[in-house]
Amino acid sequence: MNTKTTIIKNHERRELIVERIVAIPRKLAWQGWTKPEHIVRWWGPRNWTATVYEMDVRPGGAWRYQLAANDGTSKVLCQAVYREVDELSKLVYVDSMTDENWNVINGSDMLTAVTFSDTVQGTKVSITTHFTSVEQLEGAEAMGMIEGYTDTLERLEEHLQLHESNSQ
Repeated sequence: MNTKTTIIKNHERRELIVERIVAIPRKLAWQGWTKPEHIVRWWGPRNWTATVYEMDVRPGGAWRYQLAANDGTSKVLCQAVYREVDELSKLVYVDSMTDENWNVINGSDMLTAVTFSDTVQGTKVSITTHFTSVEQLEGAEAMGMIEGYTDTLERLEEHLQLHESNSQ
């Protein structure tokens, strides 16, 4: 497991918290999380590809996306509906798996909060996912969510560092 990423599981609160300090400015970290042209380059585990169908970053707005394994063995459609958007600081959304018609699959809702804060080393990105039950939390872990988020945050940092150096 990467030592730059911190994982905290809280069974009592049914939460998974994944944190990483990324060596990029907060504004760029925020843009990386809210602009489709960035999302498609880093969202999801390594060897998976993200496709963004919609990204309306405002309360009530939706982010519809697909994650697909590059080897063709698996894909998942998801929809996140934003509840709170505090520019450069916080995103709160309900992330759900959907069928091919964007109908939410019962029991797949995960309340997710992503916060961005300045640190000496760059930006601390903290993802808190709240599950409806301990079983849902354990199922997400068994499905590889911790490794997926670890890969995802590494990819975020790699992509945005490259983007930043190419922009200078």
